[in-house]
Amino acid sequence: MELINIVINNRHLIVEKNLTIIQACYLANIEIPNFCYHENLSIAGNCRMCLVEVNYTNKLQVSCAINLSSNLKVITNSYRLTKARESILEFLLINHPLDCPICDQGGECDLQDLSNIFGVDRGRAFNFTKRAIEDFEDSPIIKTLMTRCIYCTRCVRFLQEVSTDYSLGLLGRGSKMEIHGYTKSALIEELTGNIIDLCPVGALTAKPFAFEGRA
Repeated sequence: MELINIVINNRHLIVEKNLTIIQACYLANIEIPNFCYHENLSIAGNCRMCLVEVNYTNKLQVSCAINLSSNLKVITNSYRLTKARESILEFLLINHPLDCPICDQGGECDLQDLSNIFGVDRGRAFNFTKRAIEDFEDSPIIKTLMTRCIYCTRCVRFLQEVSTDYSLGLLGRGSKMEIHGYTKSALIEELTGNIIDLCPVGALTAKPFAFEGRA
């Protein structure tokens, strides 16, 4: 195990070399907001919420995809990062429906929590019509409300990497992108129920307990 010296927010740390920036921040109890990162899944870098500043480039970098190197200097709390995170959350909320009061994920929604902590109190998309995505009802235990989806792809990566089920994936590109089943038999493998807990928003919830109560 090789150890290296890095600096995070002017704190000198000695950590393992094979870690990523976001993992080193977690070990140092430094909060990095994210939606798509999960320690047991592959790196996607979709949400861009985990952006940080590093000393070798002027561009913001996704901390979940950058490996540590010797004498690396990282900043996680600058004004530039604050504005970048506000812009990302504003972009995500352009199409997100305003149905939080009836969502079973209320109180356990990462988008709700991070918008409260890192978001801005106003938006600029006043005349923008929110788009709607057709739900697919292919599972006896998973209720889908895909208009709420923020495309973190946690569900897709779990099914492909853990459950070896390739029946769910990303369809379309750009503003027409959506997560959907390739066939009508999607979400029937026995491990698919785990993606309910992986979903950071209310796009995938438990069908048997819909509107029954919240923990």
